[in-house]
Amino acid sequence: MRSTNVRQIKAVLVNQAFHGTTRVSCPLGSVVAVSRWKGHLRVMIRGWPRWYSVDSVRIEHTRPDLLQEGLIWFPPGGGPAWSPTGPAHAAAEQRGERSPTTSGAGTGHQ
Repeated sequence: MRSTNVRQIKAVLVNQAFHGTTRVSCPLGSVVAVSRWKGHLRVMIRGWPRWYSVDSVRIEHTRPDLLQEGLIWFPPGGGPAWSPTGPAHAAAEQRGERSPTTSGAGTGHQ
């Protein structure tokens, strides 16, 4: 959907930054900030150093990654490890198998 409403775009930018379920873009690239100046809609493009005037921005709703197998985390005093979460871990537990997270894979130990 296309929008010129600054309040709506700012709300979606917060969602883009913290939840990742939406994306705001324009023909120049991905939008990271928006303002209205002298009646013109202005956007800041990711990686570009100044504001650009645009007619409207495109708002796309994306779905979160539901098939995440686990998160890498850093336990105190150790290297990166896989968090025992996700569908692969749950499926392995139901079958009575050891999941990759409990068998030592991905913990940095060889």
